[in-house]
Amino acid sequence: MKTVKNGKEGDERERLLLYLSDVTEENFISIRSIKDGVWLCKTDTSKWILKEFSSSSQLKMQIKLTELLLSNHFPQTYHFHSIHSRKEISFNHRIYGLIEYIESNLDGKRFSYSTHENRKQALQLLKKFHHVSETFAKDFEKDLNVFDQIKKWQKRLQEFKANEKYLERWLPKKYYLSYLFWSEWSLDYMIKNKEYFLKKPYCIIHGDVAHHNFILGNDGLYLIDFDLAKMAPDIIDDLQFCNRILPHLDWSLKKLSMYKPLEKHLKEKSFLSALIYPTDLLREWNYFLKYEEGRGRLSSFMTEITFREFDKREKFVKDVINEIKRL
Repeated sequence: MKTVKNGKEGDERERLLLYLSDVTEENFISIRSIKDGVWLCKTDTSKWILKEFSSSSQLKMQIKLTELLLSNHFPQTYHFHSIHSRKEISFNHRIYGLIEYIESNLDGKRFSYSTHENRKQALQLLKKFHHVSETFAKDFEKDLNVFDQIKKWQKRLQEFKANEKYLERWLPKKYYLSYLFWSEWSLDYMIKNKEYFLKKPYCIIHGDVAHHNFILGNDGLYLIDFDLAKMAPDIIDDLQFCNRILPHLDWSLKKLSMYKPLEKHLKEKSFLSALIYPTDLLREWNYFLKYEEGRGRLSSFMTEITFREFDKREKFVKDVINEIKRL
């Protein structure tokens, strides 16, 4: 039975299902939305992820990247359907990619950063991705921009400061001024050492090492979703990885140093200075004011990262600044 909704949306999905069957010459029997722009599709014999892409060039770049990863001994990602070597999947003036569905772990466990073993495996996989992608990064000089971490964080801070009068309703002055100080201190140090964040050799960075971009498959861990891939030194992904796992480490610099691939970074003043920047807080508050303030309440997640973690983060900032002075 075909999985579609009634009404206009259901009709469009029905047509999309028929289109996929026609263009691939396979019998697609169901389609189900996973999130905006992403669907799970089934044929008689297989499962595929259908994903909308912003442009044909973006899709081609990701096909090229995954093919090179797979051919250079990095099997821990997906491949695109062979139809893409012959035809473009374009429906209602939208571009789609048909991507291999990776079966989740038989135990039904989803990847998270909550365990040491998962964090360790994810970091090892990320470093392997950097090592492999560095070997063919030059092939993407025309496809990918060089990522500028300082510029991105300057823009994020500028938006946060512009929202000050709206933040007053939600964020007591103590917290606002602390986040402002941490951000400005970090950026000032980074700008003085900006060459560190652009130093070669470049690899292809993933750009979004959130937990949902790792999948625990039946035969190991997989890395997916290269929408934010850029050219950059590997420290950019490593920095984001630290930001992602620190809440699970009680914002402890000592616990962070337990991860061997990060050891050398934690002896570099520029890297340490970037760890102080509260990127997650600014990102979430900017998003909240833009899209969610109308709800009139903070989510438990926002309350957690803003208030409950504050003392730990404040101590972390002091520890990092002391470590920078010591080095």
